[in-house]
Amino acid sequence: MVIFFKQADRYSYYMEQINIKQTTPLHQEWLRRLDFYHFELFLIQEQLDEVAEDCIDGDISEKAVHFKDRLTIRKNDIDRLRNRIRESLACLATEIMDESTIEYTLQVFGTLNQECLSQQQSINELKKEFDHFTAELV
Repeated sequence: MVIFFKQADRYSYYMEQINIKQTTPLHQEWLRRLDFYHFELFLIQEQLDEVAEDCIDGDISEKAVHFKDRLTIRKNDIDRLRNRIRESLACLATEIMDESTIEYTLQVFGTLNQECLSQQQSINELKKEFDHFTAELV
């Protein structure tokens, strides 16, 4: 079964035909990216813990708590998105594809792709802010 798929400007493939079987590697790529982002957040958390141990300034301590909260939110968002991607993969494996199912699958696929891009952007912004924060401490 072939699906016609209109992509937004951010995507590298614009009007392209994508077979349902081809979406599985894309789902796997998203999961690998999310694992990488989760690991990056872990590294930031370790750095933050070191900063928090060394700081005695109340303002720095407040900023550290702020970053810790944001890291927790990002980690939770990544976990939820991972679960949704896995659910999507399970649906693709078990569902019979009729026209309405294909349309729904495309909507879910587009949403998941957009959310992965959004996570990447959010984490990059958080990393920049954290780097700025740690640079101020030096």
